[in-house]
Amino acid sequence: MKLILDAGGVIVYPAFGHWRYGAAMLRPPVGDTLTSEAYLRAHEACKHFMREDVRIDTEAEEYAMRLRYFEAMNEMVPWGLARWQVEELAHDFVENTARMGVYADVRAYLPRFQERFGLGLLSDTSPSLKRVFENAGIWRYFDAHVFSTDVGALKPDPAMYARILALLGARAEDCLFVDDLPRNLRGAEKAGMRAVQMARAENVERWDGPVVTDFAELEAYAEALEGKG
Repeated sequence: MKLILDAGGVIVYPAFGHWRYGAAMLRPPVGDTLTSEAYLRAHEACKHFMREDVRIDTEAEEYAMRLRYFEAMNEMVPWGLARWQVEELAHDFVENTARMGVYADVRAYLPRFQERFGLGLLSDTSPSLKRVFENAGIWRYFDAHVFSTDVGALKPDPAMYARILALLGARAEDCLFVDDLPRNLRGAEKAGMRAVQMARAENVERWDGPVVTDFAELEAYAEALEGKG
């Protein structure tokens, strides 16, 4: 059996409390606005600049998208930043891996998962996630990976599941997909995979299928499935 893991909520978490916050954004004047109505309104108006359902291949392309977002936010909030400061926000978000934390059990279990089951990564994300995983020393444990920006689609689009199956050379029925979001788990089931929810946080929206809360429970669940197979 192959294990296919999502990234956010399964392997990594937002180190500063939200996926849209980078380290440089915590400094004034930007940091002073993050909970304001002006910031939230501007974000809703500008978030289309950093879509993860379009094809991009490089961090340079990701930076260009993030720069357009921060340029628009700087005008709308407004932050009153100089051009170089806006560019600094974009560079920091793409290049500074501190914006994501790695769950405590990840480094111990990923090599075990790879050796025992084979391991794939399927995530709605941009190219800079690879930098995060490389910095954490965990990129090497994945036999195949698919980002939404590789495909130009987000889960639960069938194209996402089809791509990771093709790269792993695996049949859907021989794979267990792990995600925190019910819609993505249901998409995996529609693609023919088995699915289990990773609910590390208490406020995760639960689905009506199997649930685990850490990698120890995931390992036990996957081994039990193999025993039944």
